[in-house]
Amino acid sequence: MALDRLVSMILRAAELAFAAIVAGVTGDYIHKSDASAWDLGRYIYTVVVAGIAIFLALIWLFPFSGSFIHWPVDIFVSILWWAAFGLLANLLGSTCGALFAWDNVALRGDQCGKFKAAIAFSFLSAILWLVSALIGIFWVRKHEHSTARADVHHRRRWYRRRV
Repeated sequence: MALDRLVSMILRAAELAFAAIVAGVTGDYIHKSDASAWDLGRYIYTVVVAGIAIFLALIWLFPFSGSFIHWPVDIFVSILWWAAFGLLANLLGSTCGALFAWDNVALRGDQCGKFKAAIAFSFLSAILWLVSALIGIFWVRKHEHSTARADVHHRRRWYRRRV
């Protein structure tokens, strides 16, 4: 029982850290940019998704919140992250190199490295939220099955009472 709580907390902490990195790097780019809000739409969407992920990861990081039953929301947030990854990956031009050539990924340094760091951590965050959802699905299914089996063996019908 303690192992599933530990895995849940590790996943939530990693989701929180990755979302904070994406929010920081992307927010810094938005802050330094002089472009219009329309041109920064992809970045704004990414920061909003990162904010939602930070909020949910913080809430579900607490051990008493039962974070395995939130798998539908985990799937939804994973889809949001996949969309953010796709939007950022589509924006990447040929000047920064290939999409998965992460040799110049850095949180400090040139703009291409920062941009690829945001892409990389949004990709990793999407995977983590999906893994969290899959673990939640398996956990809920296992506990539903064991609860249903226990109810069948221990519950007596009203018409089979012993007198």
